[in-house]
Amino acid sequence: MYRMRIGCVTAVWLGLGVMAAAAGAQFAPTDAKPQTFDVVSIRQNVSTDFPRNGPPPFGPTPTGYRMTNSPILLPILTAYIPRVGGSAFTPDRISGLPDWAMQDRWDIDARVADDAIAEWQKPASQAVMLPAMMQAMLEERCKLAVHRDIKESPIYLLVVGKNGPKFKETNPEEEHPGGIKLPWGGVLVPSSGGAQTLYGASMASVASVLSLMGGDSVGRQIQDKTGLTGKYDIILKPPAPIPGETFDRSAAIFSVVDELGLKLESGKAQVETLVVDHIERPSAN
Repeated sequence: MYRMRIGCVTAVWLGLGVMAAAAGAQFAPTDAKPQTFDVVSIRQNVSTDFPRNGPPPFGPTPTGYRMTNSPILLPILTAYIPRVGGSAFTPDRISGLPDWAMQDRWDIDARVADDAIAEWQKPASQAVMLPAMMQAMLEERCKLAVHRDIKESPIYLLVVGKNGPKFKETNPEEEHPGGIKLPWGGVLVPSSGGAQTLYGASMASVASVLSLMGGDSVGRQIQDKTGLTGKYDIILKPPAPIPGETFDRSAAIFSVVDELGLKLESGKAQVETLVVDHIERPSAN
């Protein structure tokens, strides 16, 4: 039940009701000095409020990372980046999580050391620092241990449609106040009518977002094969549910893709899953 709720909340971030920057983190040198937050506060949130009409508040800040009233699943998605097949894990590509990691809600306030803030505020540096620091935090406070599993599986390939894409490249000078800065890159701005706009999104990010939106209903991971290498402004507008009819999320994803001037083709490719071997509730501050 709650796994479906998480899928819906995740989809709300981006269109139904989370990459480019973080993707660079997978190339961080393995012999680099371990990076950790200077101060970390994690507290369980027992309020009755729950974000319903927009993205849950989480992600990097100018001095660290903050998450409010959200499950531990979210920092795990930020901490671990797939090495193949996408720019973000989707909840259905993470196994071994106990129910509390998806049900209980937490507040996290983590700060980098004062002498590291200048480096942290450089986008390229933060792309490497953020996942490393999040992993260290989860390993220390939740005793998290994971491993990766990669195998060939059926997928959908996101390709350019017959008449070409129906979206524009991002203007890097344009700001989006009030938008949600996603840990894996790009800015999400919710709007009325169920539509969401992604600014500064790579196509790898868009493919991962579509996988998130489709959830288990699509049945396959969506991987980018468009050949488009820029960053784009993408409006995701799923069709409105018809009263009295069951909402078909799989059909909705195909509709969203078609509206973008793209299409989905069946194929096979390497698909990576994250297996949680051990996790505990966060230790006390």
